[in-house]
Amino acid sequence: MTLEEILALEDIDRKIQYLKKGRKTELPDRRKLWEDWNPDLHEIMTDKNKYPDRKVLKEEAKKEFDEKTGKTYNIEAKYETEPVNRIVIPLEQDIVNIQTAFTVGTEPSMDCTPSDEGEKNLFAALKSVLQKNKIKYQNKKIVRAWLSEQEVAEYWYVTDDDSFWAKFWAKVKITFGGKVKPTKKLRSVIWSPFRGDKLYPFFDDYGDFVAMSREYKKKDLDDNEIDVFMTVTKNAVYQWELNKTWNMPEGKTFKHGFTKLPVIYAYRPETYCHKIKTFRVRLEKLLSNYADCIDYHFFPLLKLIGDVSGFAGKTKDRMVKLEGEGADAQYLTWSQVPTTIELEMKTLFEKAYSMTNTPQISFESLKGAGNALSGVAFDYVFLSTHLQVENHAEVIGDFMQRRVNFLVSALGAINPYEFDKASKTIDIDVEIVPYRLDNVDDKVSTAVKAVEGGVWSQKRGVMFAGITDQIEEELAQIKEELEERQSLETQKQNMKK
Repeated sequence: MTLEEILALEDIDRKIQYLKKGRKTELPDRRKLWEDWNPDLHEIMTDKNKYPDRKVLKEEAKKEFDEKTGKTYNIEAKYETEPVNRIVIPLEQDIVNIQTAFTVGTEPSMDCTPSDEGEKNLFAALKSVLQKNKIKYQNKKIVRAWLSEQEVAEYWYVTDDDSFWAKFWAKVKITFGGKVKPTKKLRSVIWSPFRGDKLYPFFDDYGDFVAMSREYKKKDLDDNEIDVFMTVTKNAVYQWELNKTWNMPEGKTFKHGFTKLPVIYAYRPETYCHKIKTFRVRLEKLLSNYADCIDYHFFPLLKLIGDVSGFAGKTKDRMVKLEGEGADAQYLTWSQVPTTIELEMKTLFEKAYSMTNTPQISFESLKGAGNALSGVAFDYVFLSTHLQVENHAEVIGDFMQRRVNFLVSALGAINPYEFDKASKTIDIDVEIVPYRLDNVDDKVSTAVKAVEGGVWSQKRGVMFAGITDQIEEELAQIKEELEERQSLETQKQNMKK
């Protein structure tokens, strides 16, 4: 059944049922994923059957004689429950956060060579939209959600606002020439399981992503919870609400005005840390039991052997006199060194990070490195992480590219007078750039050598140095200063003559 046929159905229940069936993958178990992600919900904290509290003897069993009845009664021992140590490790959060930083800690690069003024202005508008939407930070939220929640979607929509365009056109210093001035700006929002969303991507028979449905809950003014089902297609947005039966509220279905589906989606079959979950569970058990062991054996106990014949010292209990064969007094000490526990914990930590190609970035591990880990040395040390970023780029790189492609078409739809033609011809390539410690001196030195050696153009050298985003303006300034120096040199030579 095609998407058009499903949307044409009169029965809303059947319509929603078919839209859900458009999903070709299993819906992520949000509750299970959240329990793994949130340390307070780890089983060491919540499963009292598997990790019970300790029963401590407070009063031993005894027998008492009742003189009135002449009978002896057995009084059972009394116990109290004492909480055990429960130590949690947010291992998944640490690994995912490091992977996120290496993947999009450096903003993805956009390679574009505008062929005319229209494409140049469109490219500038695209960068302004990304900046105003704080995409630099949103990228981290998206990658983090994709790694820990299995899927994430980014929904783009338009709102009324002319201040954005007023600032933009003032910046590029051109006018509309009497044409209609745009009053819409592009905004975005993230959908993911931890944010309360159930996502149902719809793929056609050719495997193309043609619609996205989102099921979520909202509250009305009376604080009543309402189930909402929302579907976004290439042309429109549909929304239904459940109030005993499904219905379509007035004004909730509308044409979004874009020429492409305004939803970008990324999915993975399992969380990034799924394979090291058993390591984390074992580590939490080891650390918790080890803490209990320390609590009970840290303070030494005094062992007395023999018959006590008296006390001595300034206070009665300062010294004890012992008599008899083998009389002795000694402290009980913990002579066994817990090397096996230490080895297992160290091994589990190292395996958890190595199996996920994640560096253990800590003060201890980087102590003494100084400025050594920069440039090529940094890339060499973190080679496995950079290779893993290349694997992430198979999905995230495609996600970023589809976002840029959509925004180009969206800008053309919002302002057809200036960007319609350019949106059909401009070519922008997006590339994921792994995080690295840049050595500016090395980059500038390399750029100068390459330009002077005729390997690179001056433009390529400025781009590689990465010291400015205004490439054309920087080149113009360099040319102007070069001409001034040549003019001064010519004047000096003429004065000498």
